[in-house]
Amino acid sequence: MSIERSNLLDGHPAANAWCEQHKSMFVGNPAYGKLLSAVVWTDRAGEGGGEPIVPVDPAVLTGWINTDGLPLLKGHDPGFPVGRMLAAELFTSSGGRRFVAAVLGLYDEDTRISFSALGVDANPEARIPESFPPLADGNWIQFEADSKAVDATWIDSVLRDAPLPVRRKESAHYTADPLHELILIGLPYIVLVWNPFVKSFATAAGKDAYAGVHRWLQSLWDKLASRRNAIVRLVAHQGKCQVSFIIRSNDVSINYAAHEALSIAAAQAAQLLTHIKRGGVAARSLVYEFELESKKWFPSYAELEDGRLVSDRNILIAIEQLPSGLSLGISRGTD
Repeated sequence: MSIERSNLLDGHPAANAWCEQHKSMFVGNPAYGKLLSAVVWTDRAGEGGGEPIVPVDPAVLTGWINTDGLPLLKGHDPGFPVGRMLAAELFTSSGGRRFVAAVLGLYDEDTRISFSALGVDANPEARIPESFPPLADGNWIQFEADSKAVDATWIDSVLRDAPLPVRRKESAHYTADPLHELILIGLPYIVLVWNPFVKSFATAAGKDAYAGVHRWLQSLWDKLASRRNAIVRLVAHQGKCQVSFIIRSNDVSINYAAHEALSIAAAQAAQLLTHIKRGGVAARSLVYEFELESKKWFPSYAELEDGRLVSDRNILIAIEQLPSGLSLGISRGTD
């Protein structure tokens, strides 16, 4: 989804006034280095007419933004946060064009804080639990990809032997030539913590369920060898926090190494979230990435519930160098 300053906004005094009023509500917020007004949706049709270029219900979009906000990314890449969508409203131009105006809060290096400044160790010691409960009957695998970047035949081959029910969703990045083949896989958090060396299970069937997910992920790493520029994002929820583990490789040996180290990384992530919460504020999201050279997982960044970005990496772009078309990270299933 493209985000831009539009003449729709410039030519609509009420929309401009709304933006200025809502920007004033976030002035002084330590999470953001700059506040901007932008148009994030219009009903402009695509080539040849038909559906809008961004086919999402504007009422639903504004509801998401005004309830929880939505992340802003650089080029749809989940490893490069730019800021957050803070407020939105639907307007209609004098020519009858509907559009959603929004207020954006952008991060910068002056507002980013380090894990140590937050008072936590970014790499806490963590151990794998000695026993694992059976997987709940209602668990499933969520799979998302953009069909313009990842072909349906390949997706079908990946999901054919999935060990849990699959809920598929079409991700739409609304670019003619996607830079990456983004693949999102949602899993129960506990299966990320498990590894083949765990000996104790509540039931034999429970052990088979964990092992089935493990084997399925291994087959995914094999199949990634045929992709051009894949970024796989494993997503799970630990409490109310969304935790992502990002792998940027189609090298099977590297992906196997990432998989073997995933259980400890997932256990560390859970411990890190506990330490952050002890400091008086919880994390809304936490992102880990697998470093190709060291072959280790590390916490890339966390977004706190108060909006602040925590990271030890220099991942932010100078505000004056931001591209004109930012990416609004929408990944919302029906559940």
